[in-house]
Amino acid sequence: MDGSDTDMPRLYVLGALCVKDAGGRDCTPKGKKAQALLALLALSPRGIRTRVWLRDKLWSDSDEEHAAGSLRQTIFELRRALDGLATQVLTCDRNAMTLHLDRIWIDVRALAGNADTVPDTVVPTADLLEGLDVGDEEFEEWLCLERAAWETQRDAFLAPAPPRPVPARPAAERGRIAIGLLPSIVHGGDGQGAYIGDYITESVARTLSDYQPVDIVDFRGPGPDMAADEPTFLLRARALVVGDGVSVTFLVYGAGGNALLLSQSLQTRVSDFTESDFAMANQFVAQNVDHLAKLFEKAGPDRGGLRNGRSTLIGYHALASMFELDPRRMRAALDGLEHVGDGIDDGLLESLKAYSASFALGENIGQWDDAQRELTEKLVSDILQRNPLNSIALACVGHTMGFVLDRHDVASEIFARAIELNPMQAFVWDHLALHKLYCGDLAQARAASDKAVRLGNYSPISYTYDTTACMIATLQGDFPHASQLGARALAKKPGFHAALRYRLAALGHLDDRDEARRVRGTLLALDPDFADRSVQLNRFRLPRKESIDHVLQGLSRAGL
Repeated sequence: MDGSDTDMPRLYVLGALCVKDAGGRDCTPKGKKAQALLALLALSPRGIRTRVWLRDKLWSDSDEEHAAGSLRQTIFELRRALDGLATQVLTCDRNAMTLHLDRIWIDVRALAGNADTVPDTVVPTADLLEGLDVGDEEFEEWLCLERAAWETQRDAFLAPAPPRPVPARPAAERGRIAIGLLPSIVHGGDGQGAYIGDYITESVARTLSDYQPVDIVDFRGPGPDMAADEPTFLLRARALVVGDGVSVTFLVYGAGGNALLLSQSLQTRVSDFTESDFAMANQFVAQNVDHLAKLFEKAGPDRGGLRNGRSTLIGYHALASMFELDPRRMRAALDGLEHVGDGIDDGLLESLKAYSASFALGENIGQWDDAQRELTEKLVSDILQRNPLNSIALACVGHTMGFVLDRHDVASEIFARAIELNPMQAFVWDHLALHKLYCGDLAQARAASDKAVRLGNYSPISYTYDTTACMIATLQGDFPHASQLGARALAKKPGFHAALRYRLAALGHLDDRDEARRVRGTLLALDPDFADRSVQLNRFRLPRKESIDHVLQGLSRAGL
């Protein structure tokens, strides 16, 4: 239904609620509860709600008898205001109320259906149900969610018209990523909404920059630098604050045509953005970084995206390639790092090269000898002298220092700096968890691993975070959970060696012989040398005797 339905009655819910019959006569109910009742029906998926549901939304503090009586009185008031329209558009029975959506034009539904034919009387930027306050917490919560849902939907056809920089050579043509930060859209919150919106966009940009430096054009101030590059993507956040509740939406637009490419929402509490660990907020940021990284990879030039290999998130994709545990992919990733480096001077590429040594040791992928060890030590030393302000680089160096070079004391300081720089990186928390595991502090290892799993849920290497959790659970003696985590990692990445090794040890302790036989066969087919005890010791590289004895006992009971 759209603006051509001139013979229909009309219901406006953008701005103050208003009802008009086909002739333009105002039939708006005077009472707030009657207006709210009509709105609850108009915004329901099919225009129908049960009486029980309606009572719970409008009289949540009343007993059933009083709420039922109040609903009957409000229905009477609504029918009286609608007059002749009531029999046309409303149906009531003992169980439910129905607003016949095919018999009444509703502005938000018209906008969603065909925005080009919406009459001038509709103001898409107006607040949904402006000023409608019935004094019921259940209704206020419903209204908060509906406003957030509507504003997300509206962006599909109401693209912003952001300021544009002075035309310059697009960054993508020069092998760079450029993103623009738009002003946040804020509703309520007395300044809290602006802080929350800016926190989200700035954190996404900062977390992306850990994988490769990006050019950021900030449109939130007086204007971008005259020499700024034209961004390929535009980031914006919207925050709707009602009391301590906040609905945050993260939006990504293609700069060329302002097409909406990504929209992700979070409903939480304002206090989640002020508490020390920012758990929900940081998880939301990490989720959107992973979604945006996929956009960088998938979007072609004809859609305003990037395809040039030098324009993608080098660190992001290099790590994903390394964890394929394919020697050819490993060589390709390292070769790719050799040919990239323009403007990348924060130690990231060198850190990734040093990090690759852990695969030579733990997975027998790549060369490892005295010369390679000397080269790795020099890389790490050079990186630390440069004092990189990059959490991914520091996590790579920390893991190399501890796991490869057996300097766990130095690694501890490096991980502390990495977490301080960016607490939103799942990769950093995961490698801190591994460090704590190697040092024998399984409680702290598990706490760090739990954060990594939550933050990295959408990461292409999320199976590695599940594997770390499996390792910790195995060493803690939580064998059922360890087996479950290993199975989850292997469901995402069949044949992942570390998950197979630790799940096999857990299955051995569980005396699950049938499943252990299957996993053992898969592991030995991929890594035949693992049948040798000395190779097992090298693959695990657990410095504490009690830890290595624990996993070796599980392997023995599993048939190795």
